[in-house]
Amino acid sequence: MKKDSQHFLQFKERTQHGNDNFPLQLYHQVTHTEKGLIFHNHWHDEAELFYVTEGEIDLVVDEVAFSAKEHTMVLIPPNIIHGAYLSKDKKACFSSIVFHPDFISSKRVDKIQTTQLDPFLTNTFHSTYILNIGDYTHGALKKSFQSFQECYHSHHHYAELAMKGYLFQMLFFLLEREREDPTQAFTKSLNEDRKKKILTFIGDHYQDDINLNDLAHVLSLSKEQFCRFFKQSFHTTPIHYLTQFRLNRAMELLKNSDLPIITIALDVGFTSSNYFTIVFKKVTGMTPSEYRKVT
Repeated sequence: MKKDSQHFLQFKERTQHGNDNFPLQLYHQVTHTEKGLIFHNHWHDEAELFYVTEGEIDLVVDEVAFSAKEHTMVLIPPNIIHGAYLSKDKKACFSSIVFHPDFISSKRVDKIQTTQLDPFLTNTFHSTYILNIGDYTHGALKKSFQSFQECYHSHHHYAELAMKGYLFQMLFFLLEREREDPTQAFTKSLNEDRKKKILTFIGDHYQDDINLNDLAHVLSLSKEQFCRFFKQSFHTTPIHYLTQFRLNRAMELLKNSDLPIITIALDVGFTSSNYFTIVFKKVTGMTPSEYRKVT
């Protein structure tokens, strides 16, 4: 998705993950118990493996909103804006491996680098990077993640080498899902075009008074067909996605401008400041004024 460079740069994270000798960081069992933001929209040069170990976390990755339940693993390519929040008053935990592309890159140009790693490292985010690893079919991936964590906390002389091996295993399990039956290529291409078309429309018209009929009309589908397509593609409903998109824009304006709240509400597509405040608090656990103060 095309990004305005100045707008994009303001979300860059400044935290260093790991160090020059070992550009990887594990964030183990991060726990949240209060409804609201877990972390703001941001991006970094590193890729990330995000694993929900307990509860349910709502994620927005590259403007795609979805709910990640327990045992869901999400692979986030480098330089992709992502944020998370807790929408329910229940405990949620996650672990995250953040690693620089150099950590997995080949020293010389080879087939692995050019045909298997580079497509991911330069890719946008899409739905095949979301995987529930709780069932038995993905037991090996879950075991690799657990072994990685054990090595990370180990003082074994070759712990780093083992971690790199387990990371490659996890990438293999996740990236091999890109393989497809050639007979499905046309359908996939059509669906990708549809996804791009509807996301572009929302990005261009979220400030307008658009509804489900308008969204379905963009793809020349009935409301029922459109809702099924959208849910399958983005793991959320179209209205939930549109609302979250508007809230993300509102958060940016609350954080980076002095505009009155009523102006922000109308600018991002809400019909009234009262309704905006109700929805904002329901999602973040804070009123817009409270959010502005803490950011």
